Amino acid sequence: MLLALTVMLAVTAHPAPASQAPGAAALTILTRDGQRTLPLTTLANRDYVTIDELAGLFRLTAREDDLAGGMTLTYAGQTIVLTADQPVVSVAGRLVSLPAPPRRQGARWLVPVEFLPQALGLIYPERLDLRRASRLLVLGDLRVPRVVTRIQAGTTGAQVTFEITPTTTAEVTAGSGGLTVRFDADAIDLSVPTLPAQTFLLAVTAGDTPTTVRLATGPRFSTHRVTTVPADASSSRLVIELLPAITTTEPDTPAAPSASLPAPATPPLLAPAPATGVRTIVIDPGHGGEELGAQGPRGTLEKTVTLGVARRLRTLIETRLGLRVLLTRDDDRTLGLDERAALANNNRADLFISIHANAAVRAAVRGAEVYYLSLDRASREAQRIAEGPATRLPALGGGTRSIDLILWEAAQARHLEQSSVLAGLVEQALRGRVEMSPHAVQQAPFRVLVGANMPAVLVEIGYLSNGEQETALASASYQDQIAQALYDAVARFRDHVERGSTPTPGGGAPEPR
Repeated sequence: MLLALTVMLAVTAHPAPASQAPGAAALTILTRDGQRTLPLTTLANRDYVTIDELAGLFRLTAREDDLAGGMTLTYAGQTIVLTADQPVVSVAGRLVSLPAPPRRQGARWLVPVEFLPQALGLIYPERLDLRRASRLLVLGDLRVPRVVTRIQAGTTGAQVTFEITPTTTAEVTAGSGGLTVRFDADAIDLSVPTLPAQTFLLAVTAGDTPTTVRLATGPRFSTHRVTTVPADASSSRLVIELLPAITTTEPDTPAAPSASLPAPATPPLLAPAPATGVRTIVIDPGHGGEELGAQGPRGTLEKTVTLGVARRLRTLIETRLGLRVLLTRDDDRTLGLDERAALANNNRADLFISIHANAAVRAAVRGAEVYYLSLDRASREAQRIAEGPATRLPALGGGTRSIDLILWEAAQARHLEQSSVLAGLVEQALRGRVEMSPHAVQQAPFRVLVGANMPAVLVEIGYLSNGEQETALASASYQDQIAQALYDAVARFRDHVERGSTPTPGGGAPEPR
């Protein structure tokens, strides 16, 4: 029977083997017979394992060549030859590049963990599937889907989304104190973020078996709703909504039906908002996963900064305005530009804010900037189509009905006026808190804005290529200032849309640049 994958969860602890110091990093190796760990050594921000540990685990014969300054590993008559400080190894006569060279420390030889699938995997009879982010190696044909958890919470409910890759069926059952999710797999590679402050969900942890996840529910939880949707060709999403009890007040004596009595309805996930206005906001932390984005002189990454600001902004909007807020990504994963807009469209978002950090060849360039979409000649034709009459289609039972058919390239075109208003409000709010670029509001043909079917802006919150701004962008205080400014702009835009208020001077539609 497989053992629980507790080593992969930040919310649990894994006992260290005798040869491993408590708290030291380790690579978990999962096999059909169970699991074990290999100690890791971190060199230049990269994980390494020792040849001695590998030889014992994979039954390799290791022989050092003192004259040549190299090491030979043999398995079933096939050899791997490696040389210290050279990122190229010979595997059964074939040259293979590694992302980092082998190292020699005294009597110890170390190789980067990528050596396992990229070199050893070429001669080993079983599949070696390395999950770097989880520090997990799956050995053999085990089914171990990657399960990334996203948690969104509001004033009247919470939502837990499991992104499952590859697609795997799952069953949700209710029990004492919470819900149990059981996946049809041999084990799961689970990632759990920090829980937002709320009273519907207390914890998300590994279950009693390697294929289960436990949701400990809070005092306001009463019922749940489960939805499964495909994410792409190889992934799926399991969405669990945690809802409160439905409270009704019954009269003491039966009363005749009245047209003035409201019809019973299931409460929404979050606090109700006006029928027309701003109810759902999608925040897009730029880049992620393999897409690092801009990088500062001291190594600060755009993808990290944008996620930090997005999480802060989500908390402000949810706690102060009670609106539904979705992040296009709540972890470090790669996401296509059209996927980001599609998420906003599929959730019928009323606002889309994409957050980025800039870079320039000249280190002196600095300041925040706000963009909304510009139209070229083809896009102006798309705008004409978008603003044209709706298509009429036959309706069941006779007659016709009006349908808005919107081309992807025309989606943002119909919202340009409101997007320009939003851009002006964002610029005004930022200017009161952080340094702005001389060209603070601009138009540009950013792909991530093209398909958004709602008012949308892209915010460059500073220049990572500027040393001073890199330090600021990496700090919690600067990210708080950015989030507060964006929150102020969202609040003012909501007032503008729902109450017909007019933005104050400086916050209206900017002149195109």
